[in-house]
Amino acid sequence: MVMRVGGLASGMDIDALVEKLMQAERIPLNKTFQKKQTLEWQRDAYRNVNTVTQKLNKFLEDKMFLQSQMMKKTATSSNDNLVSVNATGNAMGALSIESVTQLASTTQKVGVQTGHTGSTKLSELGLTSNSVELSAIDKDGNLGKAVKISFDPTKDTINDFVKKINSSNAGVTALFENGQLSLTANNTGSEKSGKGEIVFGQGKEIFNELGFADESLVTGNKGQNAIFKVNGISMERSSNKVTVSGYEITLKETFNAKTGAADQVAVTQKEWDNAKAALVTLLATQDATKQTYDDYKRDKYDPEYAKLFGTNTLTTDQQAKFNSLSSAGTVARLENKDLTALRSLNISEEEFANATALKDKITNSGLDDTSKARLITLSNTDLKELNSADGEDLLARAKQVDYENTYKSLDKKFLTELTADDLNFLNSINGKTNEEIDAALADESLPKEVKDKFKGLDKEDLNRLSDLSIYRDGSGSDLKKFQDFYPIDRQNQANLTASQEANSAYDAGVKREAQAEIAYNNAVAAQGTTANDTSPKVASVGVTSTSDTTAIKDRIKEFVTTYNEMLDTLNNLLKEKKYRDYAPLTTEQREDMSENEQKLWDEKSKSGLLRGDSLIRESLSKIRSQFVSSINGLGDKTIDSFAEIGITTSDKLTESGKLVINEKKLDEALQKDPQQVVEMFTKTGEVKTTYDPVKGRNVIEDSRGLTQRLRVEISTLTKNIEKKAGKEGSTEQSYNIGRNIVQADDRITKLQTKLKDIEARYWKQFTAMETAINKANQQSSMFMQG
Repeated sequence: MVMRVGGLASGMDIDALVEKLMQAERIPLNKTFQKKQTLEWQRDAYRNVNTVTQKLNKFLEDKMFLQSQMMKKTATSSNDNLVSVNATGNAMGALSIESVTQLASTTQKVGVQTGHTGSTKLSELGLTSNSVELSAIDKDGNLGKAVKISFDPTKDTINDFVKKINSSNAGVTALFENGQLSLTANNTGSEKSGKGEIVFGQGKEIFNELGFADESLVTGNKGQNAIFKVNGISMERSSNKVTVSGYEITLKETFNAKTGAADQVAVTQKEWDNAKAALVTLLATQDATKQTYDDYKRDKYDPEYAKLFGTNTLTTDQQAKFNSLSSAGTVARLENKDLTALRSLNISEEEFANATALKDKITNSGLDDTSKARLITLSNTDLKELNSADGEDLLARAKQVDYENTYKSLDKKFLTELTADDLNFLNSINGKTNEEIDAALADESLPKEVKDKFKGLDKEDLNRLSDLSIYRDGSGSDLKKFQDFYPIDRQNQANLTASQEANSAYDAGVKREAQAEIAYNNAVAAQGTTANDTSPKVASVGVTSTSDTTAIKDRIKEFVTTYNEMLDTLNNLLKEKKYRDYAPLTTEQREDMSENEQKLWDEKSKSGLLRGDSLIRESLSKIRSQFVSSINGLGDKTIDSFAEIGITTSDKLTESGKLVINEKKLDEALQKDPQQVVEMFTKTGEVKTTYDPVKGRNVIEDSRGLTQRLRVEISTLTKNIEKKAGKEGSTEQSYNIGRNIVQADDRITKLQTKLKDIEARYWKQFTAMETAINKANQQSSMFMQG
């Protein structure tokens, strides 16, 4: 601590002098702070770009990704008394409903009449539980998840219990009258697995006491599925409202039931036979794939894995300690000498429990800077565990796990595509700066294949690969070891996937066989009810649809408006003026300005942060280009490009590529083929390059619709921005600007420390001057007195 002596002897204002001297010394610090502030603003500006593009992306996903989101159709039924119909956007073709054998109905259970009344307390039933689980058939014909219904036997009555059932999500309507409880499923149909449509779970004693103890005495109706025939195919559904080929059909009355029942019995009998035969094959496949996986894993994969990554030799207690470490990757960066340094601090239990005290002790210790930096990043729990007798074992395991994670997180293309030239290049850039790496990539002697492979890679990823490619011992580089292990790992994973798929297929086969049996039994039962049916045969019910072109046009216009809004925002960012004389304000500068002056200054400081940005400019160029090329694979080539349906870019330079609509051409295209117009937006396809012998060159064919094209380009821009500017919640080390912000923070910390030393030096010098002047004054006074 430097003792400060003011200008008592010299008469000088030392405080003011030091302050002015320090203002000059603070210039590098202020510039670094301003650089950091600019980086933070630029990061936020980039993230805002993603917010803007995601608005268009969300619109495409919600309103133009599927045909049903754009197409609106109207449907008609030839006999609305028997079958009514609505059309979704996916409604296609015409349907002929030839018969309805039976309509779907609900399950109803009515218990035996008891002597209880609605006001009877549940405690009078002699209950020992205070809840019951109840499940019922859902709208898809499956047994729904059990719902727990709680009650208080000492307070609730039977009527209270009935209200709780009806207000729950159990899917059951309850009614209690004259000592009887009735339960009715809210959804129609017969439950697919045969478990039942209303099922009591844990705590069913309450239902036993209310007349359901003896199932043979319970009356009511069992739910049944609707059975009908469409376009020659017999079908069974749990509801009378069904969707077929995009048509929402409501079955109202049965007709041609007898012939329909016979058809359904034949169809379900054949399906049951097929399911049983398929199950035999599925079982054999399940056994074979499991054996293949087990053999390969035991004989090849496990030995090679242990050879490369080692085995976990921690005891149970040590594993518990290891599991409590907050990050194996962070711990793995330690060395054994760091553990020795940690133990030399003799940290108490109290200090381990106090994170702030612990960090202070490490920071103010005599440890070397490298050890300090490594230890300070660890949590107090990590430090405590590593300080224990098991520290070396935990550290060794952390390095082992980190090594495994390095392999797992590595882009596997670098384990399959690297050549000798690639490895030589990676070796050559090890330990080099970003500028030196750029120079190495620009070297004309570097093979083009190597250059193309690495030029787009982030420098951090390049350095990581380079570290792995170095030969550290006679056994070769880590990257080479990973390359040798990868085919074994891949084959093991393929075997596992095959076994899992075989298991899933067998389980699906078992389910299919059970459902086929139930469907056959339902068909036989339905046939029994139609044995004496003498109703005359009626004509099949025809169902057709027509497209609503006005709705399609409105959706296209809505898209153009949303797209132009995005384009306006991004173009304004690219053209925004940059005020180079308005650097970000420092804390001292803000103190001398009013709030309004600060706001105006900040607006100019933030302006132009993305002016002419190449990343955004190039992405917009690619997005605009998607409107130029035609959509391959459509039927009518006269309406397979957007210009042909009246959607073009504005010819005004000031509008920078905004879309305009020629409504007359759009109306003509919609009148001619509304389906194809919709497919221009919604079609799912791919980009293929093929050789055209007539043209003598490669030709690119893009069969993707506009929605897929735009979403791909927006996704690419989003990823590039996140690589550069991260996203909400990203750690600063995970993106480029963030790493620059961290560097700026480090420099600010170093400059602040340096400024403290400089200020102390100035005060030391002025204090020495004051002391000298004071001493001279004292001597002069002595001479004068003499």
